[in-house]
Amino acid sequence: MTILSIDNMSVRFETPDGLVQAVSDLSFSISAGETLGIVGESGSGKSQSVYALMGLTADNGKVRGTASFHGENLLNMSQTELNRIRAERISMIFQDPMTSLNPFMKIGKQLSEVLVLHKGMARAAARMESIRMLEAVRIPSAKTRMNQFPHELSGGMRQRVMIAMALLCRPELLIADEPTTALDVTVQAQILALLRELQAEFSTAILLITHDMGVVAEMCDRVLVMYGGRKMEEADTDTLFSQPAHPYTQGLLKAIPSIAEDMHRLPTIPGNPPSALIDEQGCPFRERCAHSSAVCGQTTPTAVSISPHQLAVCHEVAVTRAGVTSSRTERQVVQEL
Repeated sequence: MTILSIDNMSVRFETPDGLVQAVSDLSFSISAGETLGIVGESGSGKSQSVYALMGLTADNGKVRGTASFHGENLLNMSQTELNRIRAERISMIFQDPMTSLNPFMKIGKQLSEVLVLHKGMARAAARMESIRMLEAVRIPSAKTRMNQFPHELSGGMRQRVMIAMALLCRPELLIADEPTTALDVTVQAQILALLRELQAEFSTAILLITHDMGVVAEMCDRVLVMYGGRKMEEADTDTLFSQPAHPYTQGLLKAIPSIAEDMHRLPTIPGNPPSALIDEQGCPFRERCAHSSAVCGQTTPTAVSISPHQLAVCHEVAVTRAGVTSSRTERQVVQEL
């Protein structure tokens, strides 16, 4: 069952230098119990897209489009209306727990406050439930941690506290924005395993934002690839890794180090991302794409369905699907892109 459906969402920011196009015409959906990964390099619009959903866009930002959560458009809601949904039905784990947690409040008070505000629980009951949730996220000596400040905990523990806080109200959708950034690989593996366990227990849908394709391969059912504020490709995880269709997706996958290959130099995508200040027609990836043609700079590509489980936003893929290129098989063309 689809719980969240995004349709043609755009995010713009008025700045002294001009209008910044952070997200353009983004559409996707997520179902109950599903994990959807959003990937792309820095500046691709991953975080701004979910900030818009949560009503956390900066004051100079303007959001258009539709974000239907059980039939209610989140983008048209007031802050009061959003407060009914945030934390209780949609929660978010932010990228940096040290700056997301209040440094002047003890962990216990920050956790209990969520239940008092959103569930109307008495403080004693909220404290007991907070301790149980800390234990659920594998924090040792949970009662002791309740009386500590954020700076007294390690980075991994602070991230677990953020996960506990996000799950206190048993939300239907959990948004995780780079939840393992700056954590060592051991702690990262523990956090990912914890998210999988909690998802199985609470049937929570997870929207995972990351630049780590290894995390995507381990965690996600489907993947949405973004570049320049736009969707480039969307597919189930197995298909994306085995048969990537968009040249940008292929570039991302080729840049992953492999112990199976003798790499003297890691492949990279040449060039730089486009300026968000320029709202041009055409594909935003064309300047860095080895397969770009004149049409790529003249017309913005539309989504092309490659299979029931994969689509790509690319003129080259569209031509291939139309059977114009040659008699080569589709798989050969995709592999050569």
